[in-house]
Amino acid sequence: MESSGKLSYFFRKHFLLRVAALLSFVGIVFLIIFMIGHKTEEVPVIDSLVPPVGAPGEIIQINGKNFGDERDMSYVSFSGLKLTSSSYLYWSDTMIKIILPGNVQDGLVVVGTKSAQSNPALFANEIDIPVLAPSVYNVVRPVITELSVTKAAIGDLITIYGSNFGENRNNSRVLFTIDYNRKIKDSQYMNKRIVTENFIEVSNLENGYEYWSNTEIQVRVPDGACSGVVIVENERDKSEPFDFEVSDSAISKEFVSKKIFIVQYSADIKDIDTNDVSTITMRCPIPCKMPSQSEVDTTEISPVPLFQNYQGCNIQQITKYKNGVSKNTFSQTFVLPVYEVRTNVNADKIGSMKNLNQAFYEKTTKRDAIVPCDDEEVLKLYKKIVDKEKNSYKRAKMIYDYMCEEYKIQDKNRRNDADPLDLIFKKKGDAYDFAVIYAALLRAAGIPCLVDCGVLVEQDLKTRVHWWCEFYLPGCGWIPVDPALGCGLDYEKWPEKIEERTYYFGNLDSHHITFSRGYNEMKPFAPDNKTVQYPKSFALQSIWEEASQSTNKYSSFWSVPFISGVY
Repeated sequence: MESSGKLSYFFRKHFLLRVAALLSFVGIVFLIIFMIGHKTEEVPVIDSLVPPVGAPGEIIQINGKNFGDERDMSYVSFSGLKLTSSSYLYWSDTMIKIILPGNVQDGLVVVGTKSAQSNPALFANEIDIPVLAPSVYNVVRPVITELSVTKAAIGDLITIYGSNFGENRNNSRVLFTIDYNRKIKDSQYMNKRIVTENFIEVSNLENGYEYWSNTEIQVRVPDGACSGVVIVENERDKSEPFDFEVSDSAISKEFVSKKIFIVQYSADIKDIDTNDVSTITMRCPIPCKMPSQSEVDTTEISPVPLFQNYQGCNIQQITKYKNGVSKNTFSQTFVLPVYEVRTNVNADKIGSMKNLNQAFYEKTTKRDAIVPCDDEEVLKLYKKIVDKEKNSYKRAKMIYDYMCEEYKIQDKNRRNDADPLDLIFKKKGDAYDFAVIYAALLRAAGIPCLVDCGVLVEQDLKTRVHWWCEFYLPGCGWIPVDPALGCGLDYEKWPEKIEERTYYFGNLDSHHITFSRGYNEMKPFAPDNKTVQYPKSFALQSIWEEASQSTNKYSSFWSVPFISGVY
């Protein structure tokens, strides 16, 4: 009691000490409040982007929570780039409205506050993704009044004159007749129903659309087209068919022996280890639509993808807020007809490479990520094989014959990191090596060539990942070549009796299901994301999986596409 009385007397006597004690108490209270508030501050969470696809100048709404009532120093970033102040239209704790800037790019969208970042959400620029255009009810039916020529060869440039084509192409297209199963060729007479029964679209792969306006369209006659009609189709209607004749003096091509396959595959992601919020994006390949695969019908995708048919893939995405061992499975099922392709080329009637679209020619004759056509050994070998031969078709055949005679095919695939150039030195390689080196030699010879990838369906319906080629000639279009099968690759053959070496130059059976034509170079959705590729899987693409920086590790497994039915 005596000591407490002295302490009380001491505080009453010294005014400054009392003030100091009071300020200290108030400071401690504020510090506790600050620490509690800081500790319990919620991490921002993005629930949705509305819409998830947009273009510069459009308004995007970000829905979620914990954004803060005012923007202050908070921000929104697209693909790692923060928006400037002029982009923000509205900011609240649960909703943000922004106007997309002119340099907006595909990628991950993040909301950041002073102390935390949200989970990322995926955004796509509609310029780079096929998006259904909104219905336009005042569209008038397109009308073709005249063609610059009424007869042309495959790959030739023609001009379509008329009206109501639309100022921009968007989802409009130009269609030509194609003769599946020889319906036109074997018909006793020509009629409108026959020539309009099957169509092939002008090809983006071949840079087939060169100019589009409301009254004039310039297109290249697509591979597979035959004499019949041409049609312009917009989002709501088609023009009347206009007669058109395809010159077949250089090649006759048939699409026969159709088989309809039900194709399935799945991918698993599990054991995600993350420091914070982990986002993993899967790029799931879709079978190509091409003359030999006229339609690709996606019958089932589980779960519903973030985007469909983006750069040849369906985009799936998962977000994890903590570590876990739960497995995420993505599955896809397709139904597609596959035709056998047969060609007969008149080598002396082939047109000049100078008549091709130059962007297309350069892309398919230059080195890319997998085809080393400018390698010194490739150039030396190409000159040795073709010597003084100038005809492109004969060059392609000479290179094919040389590989069949000089190289041995091995049935088991080599390691993913094995160099295809080993084939030149070791005289032995797998189907991937044969396809890559054949394409490299043709490109060195100035012949457009692609490495195709997919699965080979065996007689017992088992599948194996496989690679083959196709090369392009003016007046002919794409000509298939399978060097590995031509050289005797061992597999469970179908009962058709063919002489492999002769058949697989210029022809391709209906047991090849194509997932990629050439190498699909993709860009990541964010520049600092971690990407994964599988060099010898069933599609040739630079990115298969993409994980945010906060993802330490995870495990994944992709199945080889398998056949669940054939008709």
